[in-house]
Amino acid sequence: MASGDGQDAGDLEVSVRWRGPAAVVTVGGEIDLVTAPELGEFVGGVLEREPGVLVVDLRAVDFLSSSGLQVLAGAHRQLDAGALRVVSTSSITSRPFTTTGLDEWISLFPSVDQALAGVAGAGG
Repeated sequence: MASGDGQDAGDLEVSVRWRGPAAVVTVGGEIDLVTAPELGEFVGGVLEREPGVLVVDLRAVDFLSSSGLQVLAGAHRQLDAGALRVVSTSSITSRPFTTTGLDEWISLFPSVDQALAGVAGAGG
């Protein structure tokens, strides 16, 4: 993880790619009590690089616990309003946001491109 390019923490796979000022973190596997700290550490490393927008792509996530939501809520608190955007196409990952009301602060999108719409320099 030192390079910030990718990490495999057991049942969790995390990587980042930059699109201009935006960091796109792609997560796969299960985000639970065991793997959430690793996700938090990875996201923290990305946030140290001060992205203008952070997109977290959860389309390959099989399970999202409240521990994972806490990691994302923590990232939201460190960014400007609207700068954290989550990509979700499954109720597995979108339902925890909507049932907790977290979707009021963190916007959900169906694709990375839609999450990046309007971000200057993040095209292609």
